[in-house]
Amino acid sequence: MRNKLIVGIITVIALAGGILLFSKNRQTVPQTSPTPSPVSAVTAIKVNVVTLSESGFSPASLTIKAGENVTWENKSGVRATVDSNPHPVHTSYQPLNLGEFSDGQSVNLTFDTPGTYNYHNHFNSNQSGTIIVE
Repeated sequence: MRNKLIVGIITVIALAGGILLFSKNRQTVPQTSPTPSPVSAVTAIKVNVVTLSESGFSPASLTIKAGENVTWENKSGVRATVDSNPHPVHTSYQPLNLGEFSDGQSVNLTFDTPGTYNYHNHFNSNQSGTIIVE
């Protein structure tokens, strides 16, 4: 009887030890985030801005590469236009006839073809400029 008691105690201790050992081995493995992939460099976008003030377009001449965009900002205090030369018929480059825009507004155009493009403010034809596309 005493032997059975000792065997029972040893069995219980062995089972308890096995359970403890098994539970320690089942510790949660910390989850790791996947390694982030390198971020590709963002190509800087060139901003070509022509500002119209009371004194005219600035810069009066702007050289850009084919495919670039030009934005005209009206800071003249009055409504204005961007229209291709010659005044008043605007026939040299139809896409450049951007029309009227109020003070504080802007208009833009992408130039795809190399060339020299002259424009003016139809409401004040003394205000003029040139875009040179390479």
